[in-house]
Amino acid sequence: MEIRVAVMGYKAMADLFKNMKLPSDLVGKVSLNVYDALFEDAVKIATRLENEEAADVFLSGSGNASFIKPHLHTPVVSINISAFDLMSAIRKASARGGPVAVISFREPVEGLADVLDVLKPEVILITYDGYEDLWNKIAGLKSTGCRSVVGASLVCEIAGYHGLESVLVYSRETIRLAVRHAYEVGESRRAERVRAERFRTIINHTHGGIMATDARGVIVEFNPAAERIMGMSAKKVLGNKATDVIPNSRIDEVLASGQAELNQVQDLGDVRIVTNRVPIVYGQQIEGVVATFQDVGYIQTATEEIRRSQYKKGFRARTEFKHIVYGSPLMGSIIDRATRFARSDLAVLIGGESGVGKELIAQSIHNESPRRTGPFVAVNCAALSESLLESELFGYEEGSFTGARRGGKEGLFELAHRGTIFLDEIGEITPGLQARLLRVLQEKEILRVGGTHIIPVDVRVISSSNKNLWQLVQEERFRDDLYYRLNVLTVSIPPLRERPEDICPLVTHFLSRASEASPSLLETKHLEAMCEVLRGYDWPGNVRELENFIDRLVVILEGRVPSPGALRRQVEELIATSLAERRSAVRPTAQAAAAATAVADVHGTVGDEIRKLRKRELLEALRKAGGNKSKAARDLGISRSTLWRRLSELGTR
Repeated sequence: MEIRVAVMGYKAMADLFKNMKLPSDLVGKVSLNVYDALFEDAVKIATRLENEEAADVFLSGSGNASFIKPHLHTPVVSINISAFDLMSAIRKASARGGPVAVISFREPVEGLADVLDVLKPEVILITYDGYEDLWNKIAGLKSTGCRSVVGASLVCEIAGYHGLESVLVYSRETIRLAVRHAYEVGESRRAERVRAERFRTIINHTHGGIMATDARGVIVEFNPAAERIMGMSAKKVLGNKATDVIPNSRIDEVLASGQAELNQVQDLGDVRIVTNRVPIVYGQQIEGVVATFQDVGYIQTATEEIRRSQYKKGFRARTEFKHIVYGSPLMGSIIDRATRFARSDLAVLIGGESGVGKELIAQSIHNESPRRTGPFVAVNCAALSESLLESELFGYEEGSFTGARRGGKEGLFELAHRGTIFLDEIGEITPGLQARLLRVLQEKEILRVGGTHIIPVDVRVISSSNKNLWQLVQEERFRDDLYYRLNVLTVSIPPLRERPEDICPLVTHFLSRASEASPSLLETKHLEAMCEVLRGYDWPGNVRELENFIDRLVVILEGRVPSPGALRRQVEELIATSLAERRSAVRPTAQAAAAATAVADVHGTVGDEIRKLRKRELLEALRKAGGNKSKAARDLGISRSTLWRRLSELGTR
């Protein structure tokens, strides 16, 4: 962007600027606008240009410069007359004979004495203070025998009126140097204005309030955020002492002590702010104070936004009630109950065996609650040691223990602020942690490990256990006061064996989700074949075990879809295998004799399970066939003789 130079010249000097050729290195960097004006007219033009922000710097001779400078904030550069210009002009004027008059505005030309020492001409020094004064002084020169004058454009013009010769004191080289000087001043000023504008933008658009004073405590800066926070306009406070307009500003105290006051809480009517007051020190002198402040409400909102960002990174619940798959009226009533509980903010205790879906219910409660936009933080209390669980739940400060992360760490309760924390397997926590957890629930505040500052938290607690917490209370293994805090609202999820109507919908869901499963498995005949067998099993691992079972079955089938009868047998055998694996996993195997006994016991149990399943299968087939054994055999995919043999073996013939 070009530096805009406004030249305020007069006639001869203005013509010099209009006809000059810019140095090659300034082409594209400087634009010259020449105005042929003098004194008062020059002031009017310069003032207008400044108001229109049309000039970065003004350039003129000393006369015009002295007139316009007091009226402008924009820099005014005077054209400096070099000693060479002065010598050259005087030598040229003296060639005409007689004394030479060197005329300048108000002050003698700088460097003239040195020039006279070199040239030794007869020179008359004249200064003037205005147009009329100049006219009169030049008119009187003839009586002195002076035949020529040296000066600026106006001097040369009036000398001509009086029949005197004149030499313009400015050379083309001086004009070029003046333009270069004006460019440098304009470039420096523009850089300073950019810095000032950058600073002003930062001040005006920061969310924190900023107030600055001078060394007397008078307010010289008050940004829009300060206006908003304090409820005062900048016009009202600028130019006034801080102590007069802001109660308890403590600006005078900081000016006197030179000591910063950081993180100070201050009440301004109904507004509470946190402020920092820092002295401005230049050299050894205190030149003022800068106070930065923010209202506590904004800080709390910002903290909440930071915690929300943690939620966006992964602390969220993905399951809603509509995602839970079931078919039994019992499970339907439980979901209705949990939905009503979700609208409350009270603690919820979810009971049920492992694998029944306690966390799915917890996530659904959160997503149905007013806290749905907040984080959902889940922690398995049985998976961590006491010390590790304590630091995870409540966080820790830097250096609180060996290996503590630099800067400390937020605890899960802090991360769950304005949301929900899910404490899974709550019955596993130690008495010491039970006491700390009780305090959090009572006081709604936490203290980090190794910390000294109380941190308020707003968290809803949902807990779960696969144990009977009340029994643990009776055995004095769980605090009764904590139990009552956690067990305000109760959701008990029955095991899968008590709601067999849920099995087939769950099987359908798991199969449809398995990418390797053939779509044909979802046909009614195949689903009925599987579900009929699966409903006869007690599923000690509940829904989780059923899901794993279906995944295993899909892998074993390798994309094949056997006939319903063969599929039924495949499911029976896989159940038997699962039973054998589970029983063998829990039996001691250290000694061969004990292992043999365990295997025999397992095979006996498996045989019983298979016989029960086959008996139910045969009886169901006969029922559907209306007692027609030939039709029942065809439906089962076996011969009539095989049907007779199995009925005989099972004692149902």
